[in-house]
Amino acid sequence: MISNGIDIVKIDRFDKYKNDLNLMKKIFNESELEYIKKANNCSETIAGLYAAKEAFLKALKKGINDYSLLDIEISHNNDRAPFIILHNELKKTYPNIHENMSLSISHDGEYAIAICTLFI
Repeated sequence: MISNGIDIVKIDRFDKYKNDLNLMKKIFNESELEYIKKANNCSETIAGLYAAKEAFLKALKKGINDYSLLDIEISHNNDRAPFIILHNELKKTYPNIHENMSLSISHDGEYAIAICTLFI
């Protein structure tokens, strides 16, 4: 079975996140915060990572309150292609899902979008 999740967010919604480290730590883990910092705390980057987490949950047919966003880590390979690493309860529930997943993140103008496809 193939399951898709997609999320689109308005980038300027994330402008306030840049200066609120406590809020950022509720959504992003240390490696994601480092990635955001390397991108100069760019709102486009923050919005894209957030959309990717939501898209993944939607592909699982779950909501944002079903799991901690900190259990979903968005990382990037050497080609800068995004992929997901799961932690804690999500990792226990879906131990090998990363092998059967595709993730894409994009932004243009006022919006960031992410799509996650699971092959389950």
